[in-house]
Order: sequence, then C-alpha cells, then structure tokens
Amino acid sequence: MLQQNTAIRLEKIRTHFLTELEKQYLEVEMLRGRLDQVADPSETCYTIGRICHKIAGTAATLGFPDLGNIAAEIDDYIASNDATRPEALSEMRDHADHLLVLMSLIFDDESMFA
Repeated sequence: MLQQNTAIRLEKIRTHFLTELEKQYLEVEMLRGRLDQVADPSETCYTIGRICHKIAGTAATLGFPDLGNIAAEIDDYIASNDATRPEALSEMRDHADHLLVLMSLIFDDESMFA
C-alpha cells in the first residue's frame, strides 16, 4: 500500500514537472530568439541559466537524466563564463538549441504514452 501511494505521488510530481517544463520550453524558446536581437545578451543568458538550474535539480530524479545533465552543463557554463565574450553568444545559441531539442523529444516521447 505504501509503495502504491508513493508511486501515485511520484506520478503527480512527474506530471507537474512536465507541465512546468512546457512553460519553460516556451520561455527558453523566446529567450533563444532574443539572443539574436539584443545588444547585450548577458541578462538573457543568465535567465536561461536560472531555468536550467531549476530543471537540473529535478529532471534526473523524475526519469529524465539526459535533460538533467544538459541543463546542469548549461547552468555551469553560464556560471563560469563571461556572457559578454563574442564567442559566448554563439556557444549559448548552441546550448539553447540543444536544450530545446531535448525538451521537444521528451514531449514527443511522453505524448506516446498519454
């Protein structure tokens, strides 16, 4: 009985995570577009980093280890790099694109089981 209750709670948490992930996807997608439009992309990069930090802390626990790892890598990258460097913008575009692809694959995979 306890194991069944735990599984039910975990599924509710996982469902909530996926709902939030959809919102985060849309936000990262918007921010990714903004990277090419702003003169100083550092704040946009830091915002993507904050989103990745949230994802990294939960994704692996809920069965999405690849997403957790990539989000952690992006979070670490932003924390340890100067977002104003010219090459940082190109690198950040690549990171954001990778994150968006991985997130969309998760949505596609989850919809198969819905």
